[in-house]
Amino acid sequence: MLRIPAAAVAGCVVLGLSAPAAMATDGSSLIATVSPKTAKPGATVILTLRSCEDPSQGGIAEGALIGGETTARSPIGITELKPDATGEYPAGTLVGITNINEHAKRGTTERIYMACASNPNGAVETTVTIAP
Repeated sequence: MLRIPAAAVAGCVVLGLSAPAAMATDGSSLIATVSPKTAKPGATVILTLRSCEDPSQGGIAEGALIGGETTARSPIGITELKPDATGEYPAGTLVGITNINEHAKRGTTERIYMACASNPNGAVETTVTIAP
């Protein structure tokens, strides 16, 4: 299983938000989104990652470790990103569907990290707001 290196995560920078999805890039050509950008605990969100060197390899998304000697993550668990088969997104887009964890703290903005399997050190960060 692909894990996003801590050093790559630490270097990520959020560049902006756009409705209805939060969008960010790591300064390269990667673009990550979460839709909707505001969601309640338990709600389904769609994650997208564009501009991977080789999208056929897929990718991964994950939230930050909660801590306390647990491997749980917030606001999402580890989510596989796969090439879009629907044609709904631009060619080469990776897509993952996941739920916001029930324990996500309401009223906060939480980070989600995404990386391409073809470049696991090039993680990008985006955010989702947990509805009050």
